[in-house]
Amino acid sequence: MNGIDKITLDEVVAKTFTELKTAIDTHSEKSIEMYSRALRALLELRAQVTAEERAAG
Repeated sequence: MNGIDKITLDEVVAKTFTELKTAIDTHSEKSIEMYSRALRALLELRAQVTAEERAAG
């Protein structure tokens, strides 16, 4: 994934996790769903970035 900064991606993953935790704590079902989907997508992207690094490296 050329052009994706791992540090920035990791920061976004951490922020999204925090938002998901807040949504869970406040029992906001719509927010839980939204942040859960976002976190899943971000983690898939992070896995792809890591796999490409390993393949290149």
